[in-house]
Amino acid sequence: IPALLSQTLPRAWLAISVIRKCWGNRLPYFINYFFDTYLLINEDTPVGSSVAQLLARDLDNDPLVYGVVGEEASRFFAVESLTETVALHPLKRKKITVLLIFISYLQNTPVGTPIFIVNATDPDQGAGGSVLYSFQPPSDFFAIDSGRGIVTVIRELDYEVTQAYQLQVNATDQDKHKPLSTLANLAVIITDVQDMDPIFINLPYSTNIYENSPPGTTVRMITAVDQDKGRPRGIGYTIVSGNTNSIFALDYISGALTLNGPLDRENPFYTSGFILTVKGTELNDDRTPSNASVTTTFNILVIDVNDNAPEFNSSEYSVAITELAQVGFALPLYIQVQDKDEGPNSVFEVYLVGNNSNHFIISPTSIQGKADIRVRVAVPLDFETIPRYEFSLFANESVPDHVGFARVKINLINENDNRPIFSKALYNVSLLENTTVGTTVLQVHATDNDVGSYGKVSYFFSDDPDRFSLDKDTGVIVLTARLDFESTQRYTLTVIARDGGGEETTGRVRINVLDVNDNVPTFQKEAYLGALRENEPSVSQVVRLRASDEDSPPNNQISYSIVHASAFREYFDITVSEGYGVISVNHPLDYEQLANGVIYLTVMAMDAGNPPLNSTVPVTIEVFDENDNPPTFSKPSYVITVMEDIMAGATVLFLNATDMDRSREYGQESIIYSLEGSSHFRINARSGEITTTSLLDREAKSEYILIVRAVDGGVGHHQKTGIAMVNITLLDINDNYPTWKDEPYFINLVEMTPPNSDVTTVVAVDPDLGENGTVVYSIRPPNKFYTINSTTGKIRTSGVLLDRENPNAQEAQLMRRIVVSVTDCGRPPLRATSSATVFVNLLDLNDNDPTFQNLPFVAEIAEGLPAGTSVFQVVAIDLDEGPNGQVSYRMQVGMPRMDFIINSTSGLVTSTAVLDRERIPEYLLRVVASDAGTPAKSSTSTLTVKVLDVNDENPTFFPAVYNVSLPEDVARDFKVVRLNCTDADIGLNAELSYFITGGSPVPRGDAVLPCPCLLNINPSWCSLTVS
Repeated sequence: IPALLSQTLPRAWLAISVIRKCWGNRLPYFINYFFDTYLLINEDTPVGSSVAQLLARDLDNDPLVYGVVGEEASRFFAVESLTETVALHPLKRKKITVLLIFISYLQNTPVGTPIFIVNATDPDQGAGGSVLYSFQPPSDFFAIDSGRGIVTVIRELDYEVTQAYQLQVNATDQDKHKPLSTLANLAVIITDVQDMDPIFINLPYSTNIYENSPPGTTVRMITAVDQDKGRPRGIGYTIVSGNTNSIFALDYISGALTLNGPLDRENPFYTSGFILTVKGTELNDDRTPSNASVTTTFNILVIDVNDNAPEFNSSEYSVAITELAQVGFALPLYIQVQDKDEGPNSVFEVYLVGNNSNHFIISPTSIQGKADIRVRVAVPLDFETIPRYEFSLFANESVPDHVGFARVKINLINENDNRPIFSKALYNVSLLENTTVGTTVLQVHATDNDVGSYGKVSYFFSDDPDRFSLDKDTGVIVLTARLDFESTQRYTLTVIARDGGGEETTGRVRINVLDVNDNVPTFQKEAYLGALRENEPSVSQVVRLRASDEDSPPNNQISYSIVHASAFREYFDITVSEGYGVISVNHPLDYEQLANGVIYLTVMAMDAGNPPLNSTVPVTIEVFDENDNPPTFSKPSYVITVMEDIMAGATVLFLNATDMDRSREYGQESIIYSLEGSSHFRINARSGEITTTSLLDREAKSEYILIVRAVDGGVGHHQKTGIAMVNITLLDINDNYPTWKDEPYFINLVEMTPPNSDVTTVVAVDPDLGENGTVVYSIRPPNKFYTINSTTGKIRTSGVLLDRENPNAQEAQLMRRIVVSVTDCGRPPLRATSSATVFVNLLDLNDNDPTFQNLPFVAEIAEGLPAGTSVFQVVAIDLDEGPNGQVSYRMQVGMPRMDFIINSTSGLVTSTAVLDRERIPEYLLRVVASDAGTPAKSSTSTLTVKVLDVNDENPTFFPAVYNVSLPEDVARDFKVVRLNCTDADIGLNAELSYFITGGSPVPRGDAVLPCPCLLNINPSWCSLTVS
């Protein structure tokens, strides 16, 4: 280490260059880095000595040529172009004193390690030659032994915090009266070691992906950086866990996470998404993984698309149930239907289709996702009517072709649920007492609505009559013994009808034994006439008639019967009262079922003889009409559709009600119509024509339910009314423009957002239906930065770079303002009256380096000014905003002298010491401007400070004293001596004038002559000559 002296330090800047002789695509680079900062040599190094051996490499294996760059360096050093040896040229100065020392140490140097020994020499003797060392100011990281000059580490060093330390060493002698000191700068360069694990940036990485994304789709970019900033290593990326079925691929070098295969959200492995753990590992120079790594875990959610139709758990369901199943009974069927999509994509309707499908109901009918379907009995079932049902079960989404289907088969089990029923409650038959044995008396008949064995009927007597037999299969009753009128005039038999299930019904058979008779009864009139009103309840008599028989009792006993009726035979009874046959009605009559309102009866009078004799007489009964039938519409309800633009007054529907009453007073001709439910319609009171009264608007009201009444000519409470419901549905036309919801839109978007990222969704609604209400979105005018889904209105980034600091005003406007128009799909299509504007607030990323506005620059400052003098104000701007655009300034660590500082906020450069041009005429300051982003960005530039000369140096003769001896007889103009004088200033301050200011007089005789010399001046020297 050279001695630390107080003289001016000569410096030589040496820039080494290597030139490749052939063209290629890669630059050469140096292998040895020891001269990247300073190369230290002793001042007495002989000229021509080798001071360094350069090592460089070219990846293309091309030959290399070495050289020195720089005027000053070329004067002192030379490089042999082929041998790579740096040699020393003859130096222009006699001495080179080193006052700036650079040393380099690893950041993990242990505390207490000696790193350097400072040595200063003082030629004085005693205390004046004893040197003590100290740091000015003291350092928090280094200590120096005051006596020995040993510099040691006192605190752990961290390259990531500070890369270099500049220490000022003060060497002071120990003279008690006038101690002298000198300063030297010691720069300690920290060499980075790999002691920091990498970190992930741009966290978190959680994201979404649609299940229909094709393989190869980029899901996310994973990025990690080495926190060791000296020589950061590359990162290798791997997936640690969560990669089910290797569905994702992670590029080992780039960190691109891509889809590796088809993705189906309905796959149970993928439904809940993925929790992916990835690892970033620092790579050694040979690309093998190191021990430094970092992991992160994030979620990837699979977004559903509607790609599944509803499915039943079986294609066919069969069940058998008893026909006695009650209404509401749930069939024992396990029917399950599921749409594997989720949310709105899994909504569907379930319904039964088929003949008599209304006999059963299903629940639920509206389903989202998955449900069990219950089939219940809706109406009483009857095997005898419908023994088997077969339906189609549909699960239908709104999306075409998304339909689930299954067959449902229901078989009814026959039950013995019907008793036999006799064709008559009472069988009444008469037999002459002389009827032959073996004669068939009558056949009873009972029916059973059951089928099979349950419907087979057998017949039995409840007791065993002695004169009659009964065939169990046919029900035929046969006379088995002779009858005797005088002993028994009537037989009443109880007959049992039993079906195959054991159910029984009893019936009665009345057998009258008749006497023989030979006189015919005779009526008093040839015809009889009666009258009554329809619906009149039973009356005591309608007609009284009488016949007489000349036979004696009992054969003269006359009975009356109605043997024929033109209508309502069963409604008439005839009885005998006081010898008269009285005809009465047992049920109200219906005028409308009679032709001309008249009923013709034939009444027979029969005596009690055996065989009986009889005669008949016609009876005419006139029936008068009553208002007993309401007007009736052909259907209880009418469902029609009309276009919403139907004209006012147009015919919508003709209604017709009929009245079964046949009279003009109460019948069809008396009907009057009325309407209620909406003032938009009216009805013609006589014709039943329904017309519109005003223009209609489906969007205001799409359906009208009208109540139409028809009243007949009855009066008061006798008036009858018929009611029908009319359901009118309006069909849509394209008469509404789309309108925007929530317009305008304000959203935040980070600049540099990746392509195809969601921005926002605009929504427009059209109250029309179908295509008329289907809207199509577009960006107008076109915007290259964004795309829009024409159906959903979802806006995404297009892939064109979103740069918040883009200087192009037009592009900046397009990035921040999206104009969307919308039209419907009607014919013709209608466009919204205005466009929707999406205002995008671009959020800043730290993507711009600070830019110097006034560097590089050459500033000038006069020497001798006090410390703290302002030299120059550096200005740098950063186009980012917030902390990303907040610029701070600093001097680059490693400057040869710290004679200047810069204000980190304002950029004002000020001096820290009194400058001496004669010592350092020019400074090259490397200024670093950094922003406050994470990670921070910086720029570096040079401020050249020229120190202007001040006349602060005195001329100096060298030597200070000249001793010359001359003979006394020297000739005139003889050059006595050549004087050498210098001035360290420059310019006018260094231009010298010479004067003789005094000297010894020369005696000559009695006189004293002045100094006999004349001063001759030369620009660089002067000579003293004899005058």
